[in-house]
Amino acid sequence: MRTSNPMFANLTLFNLVLAALAFFIAWILIRYSTRLLARLSAAYPRSRFLAKMVEPVIRILIWFLAAIGVVGILSPSQDAFMAGLGSAAIAIGLGAQDLIKNVIGGLVIVAVRPFQVGDRVKIGDAYGEITQIGLQTTSLVTPNDTKVTIPNATALNSMSWNSNSGVPDCQVMTEIHLPPKIDPNEAVLIGEQAAITSPYTYPAKPILVVIGDRFDQAPYQALQIRAYVYDHRYEPAMIGDVTRRAKLEFAQRGMLDGWVA
Repeated sequence: MRTSNPMFANLTLFNLVLAALAFFIAWILIRYSTRLLARLSAAYPRSRFLAKMVEPVIRILIWFLAAIGVVGILSPSQDAFMAGLGSAAIAIGLGAQDLIKNVIGGLVIVAVRPFQVGDRVKIGDAYGEITQIGLQTTSLVTPNDTKVTIPNATALNSMSWNSNSGVPDCQVMTEIHLPPKIDPNEAVLIGEQAAITSPYTYPAKPILVVIGDRFDQAPYQALQIRAYVYDHRYEPAMIGDVTRRAKLEFAQRGMLDGWVA
């Protein structure tokens, strides 16, 4: 069936099926390329950030090529193309501004790379690992295994904190509250040993332990242990491990006797 309007001469049922098939093939390619990159990341953990970096680029490139292919299949005339632009302008004016902003935001994120898939970031109130950067939204998974979806325009316009910037390791801060009269030198030494002996610590990076006075209803000392975890996915595990090691040593030395945090 062919339309009688010459502006849409190529808008046939066959061409529409071909256009739909082009988008379906693009979806299949994206799905399997994502799976392939995930397998490569699992097989080569230290190289997973390279795979994560190219994943959104491949996804957007495939969709872009599919869109060009569909335009070539339908081959709209100049009048039809201008009419399509006019319709798009009307759609934007009627409520598609957010969609366009999110698509542009996704392209800017991929090009500028304030963060990439695999990074541990904080965007607004959301904190976790970036798992996907799509055309419209960016997804991350929190340490509590909760998926958060953020519109790309919001992610681009919000302040973001990147803990690792494309490398596996990142700094982890563990804070332990201690009695106000504890020996600070001994406390710092115990904190250093707890970080050094933790299996999650990345030994090539420095360890910093500081202690300071605090007050919250009662005085206490806050011991901050800052060390690098070898893979940021183990940040919660490292905090728990360092805390456990330090508190066990404090308890064995009797430094916590009679004190309630």
